[in-house]
Amino acid sequence: MDRKKYAVFIDIDGTLMNGATIPGANIEMIAEVRRRGHKVFINTGRSLACIPGFVLDRVEVDGIVAGIGAFVTLGDKVVYNITIPEDKLIRIARHFLLTGRPCILEGIERLYYINFRKDKDRTVIEKGKDPADILAGVPISKATVGGSPSQADLELLEPDFNIFQHEEYFEFGLKGCSKAAGMQILLDTLNIPRECCIAIGDSSNDMDMLKLAGISVAMKDAPEEVKAVCDLVTDSAENAGVAQVLRRLFIEYQK
Repeated sequence: MDRKKYAVFIDIDGTLMNGATIPGANIEMIAEVRRRGHKVFINTGRSLACIPGFVLDRVEVDGIVAGIGAFVTLGDKVVYNITIPEDKLIRIARHFLLTGRPCILEGIERLYYINFRKDKDRTVIEKGKDPADILAGVPISKATVGGSPSQADLELLEPDFNIFQHEEYFEFGLKGCSKAAGMQILLDTLNIPRECCIAIGDSSNDMDMLKLAGISVAMKDAPEEVKAVCDLVTDSAENAGVAQVLRRLFIEYQK
């Protein structure tokens, strides 16, 4: 690694942490990279409200790309924010309410649960109530739905949204939004060239940011199609693969 200043973008689930555990080595190495003058960002499919509080409490970063690129911050400043238009949002909520399938509308300030049990910590949209009464004016970045999309889901979503299938669920965000687009906003803002960008991820919604990065890193447990677009493969999240590759790039290569 040369002496240029770099921007590092790190996915959360399956990358920064495994389950609800962030390896201490990841936290320490991110702090060391920042001490050396580089920028480190979280780049996650989760909306801002869906990022666990302990992540932001324990890991100090220079900004966040959240909601599959719909919400971007640099320090305390919001530099980009786009939300699902209210008419589309209400139509989506009504659709999934009728299907009976679990759906989470992920907002900037809170999450809204469809076809979930009522809970004191959840805002649940219940059958028999019009979602419009709850969602009017609510900023929602993206949504997550259990299982795979049906034909009816695809007909509703494909005109306006990008759909990402995971093992047990799918998520969708507005077309034009992506982890790569959010990353590019920060690179442009900071005047950091693409070749000085490092992205680390493990799943299908990381593919675009990995392809954009000057140095792309896949986790050991990533699907083969993700590894195929990457320059490097690091260890698993539980074994602090993020710390291992950051050490390799920023410390060992500079000796």
